[in-house]
Amino acid sequence: MELYRPLNANEYHEVEARSFRAFPPRAAEQPLFTALLSEEGASQIARHMRIAKECDNTVYVVKFLVDDAYIRQFPVQHIQERNRRALWIPADEVEILNQHLIGDICVLASYRIDRADGEVFFA
Repeated sequence: MELYRPLNANEYHEVEARSFRAFPPRAAEQPLFTALLSEEGASQIARHMRIAKECDNTVYVVKFLVDDAYIRQFPVQHIQERNRRALWIPADEVEILNQHLIGDICVLASYRIDRADGEVFFA
């Protein structure tokens, strides 16, 4: 299954350090890893994300493929609009998710964000 995710600059650099082959573990205050089912939904979120003060104000949209047999265990969640359908993967599953990635994590777009305007859609 093809999935999408906005990454803040810190997350992006951690993925880059893993040669675009794995996502980093989630922080203790981040109980879910959210993966969107559409590039459009991920891009909308990326363009309107609130950026933490300690992060560069760039948000990246990435695409990744996951083995269907593994990823289908997570039910589709609906986030506000139809194009924001997502899978919520528990934080403790990220390492297992990484084992089911097919190929590299691909960067599709990057956006410079005004910190003052952002909404919190995503962790």
